[in-house]
Amino acid sequence: MKCPSCNYNLKQYKYHGLVVDICPNCKGIWFDPGEMKEYIEFLLKDRNDVPSAKIELNKEIVTIDHITGHLKLCPSCNEPMRKFNYAYDSNIILDRCLACNGIWTDGGEIYKLAVYIKGNPRLDALGNAIIEEKRKTEELNDLIEVSKSLTGNAGAWIFLPKIILPLSDDTPRQRVPVITISIIILSTLIFISQIFFITDINSFFQRFGLIPAHFLSIGLISSMFLHGGLLHLIGNMFFLWLFGDNVEDRFSRFGFLIFYLCCGLSASILYSILNWNLLIPVIGTSGAISGVMGAYFIFYPTAKVKLFFIYKILHVPAFLYLGVWFLFQLMFSLIFKTTGVSNIAWFAHIGGFIFGGLVAFFKKKVVLVKGQ
Repeated sequence: MKCPSCNYNLKQYKYHGLVVDICPNCKGIWFDPGEMKEYIEFLLKDRNDVPSAKIELNKEIVTIDHITGHLKLCPSCNEPMRKFNYAYDSNIILDRCLACNGIWTDGGEIYKLAVYIKGNPRLDALGNAIIEEKRKTEELNDLIEVSKSLTGNAGAWIFLPKIILPLSDDTPRQRVPVITISIIILSTLIFISQIFFITDINSFFQRFGLIPAHFLSIGLISSMFLHGGLLHLIGNMFFLWLFGDNVEDRFSRFGFLIFYLCCGLSASILYSILNWNLLIPVIGTSGAISGVMGAYFIFYPTAKVKLFFIYKILHVPAFLYLGVWFLFQLMFSLIFKTTGVSNIAWFAHIGGFIFGGLVAFFKKKVVLVKGQ
């Protein structure tokens, strides 16, 4: 095979039983599908001198659309290769053959990749995922088997959200989530005040809850910080803590607070439009938290969410968990809209999730444009 960069003949070398093709002139390396991850894993085990890359929170992302120069030819099948930014934000530009899925790294790039992976907590988790690939495949097979067993019961699927409990995620936060913690503390203090200082809770909710028929009232804001019971409070605050800290990393402190309130407002607006004459007060911060979840869906789609699923622990991509969660909100909203019987504002969840996802999408797009 010929080197895509300098046209020298590639030579094969064995490394921990892995056979790779290396250019003796420019030291570029050709990896067949799956080989690069194994090579880097062995490299990090052998080389104690590989430093950790510094995490840059506000670095500009290189986009491949504006990279000039001719396309290199695949040494395996002679097809033009396409450039891509490894891990989307490493700014290490590699060449991939779309025909055979092989990857070409120029001289020194494999070392840069090792440094980047070692210094990036999320990619470090991905490196560990390589070792645990077999275990995760087995978990996925278990999930498939459970799904098959559920399909044997015509009504069992409707209870699926009740037996999926998220426990944690693998996305490390970059700073203390001050606003997230403040919202949790404020909501908790308000709930405690409801218990000890409010004698007529119904009148309290009528005044400070959201009543669609009286849309323009203080309840538009105050309802976001009220809860109807201890489990209601714990559930909402847990989801806010699980997803809010990482989403807050993408905003300024004040920006995240405004984003959170706007998610709640969007949830209230959609719910009120669809229930315009309703005189029953709606309370809870789940609409705003749904917006945070929508933003997480866009910002961290490949992050792993640790779930308790029926009888065992699973690790699934965030886009899968949150995507399924949203579909269930949509399904239940349509079901209960038809029957007219529900004590949960499903459409508020949908409104918040869509708004949060759209804000995250445009914010992410703006960052990419600036990176150009």
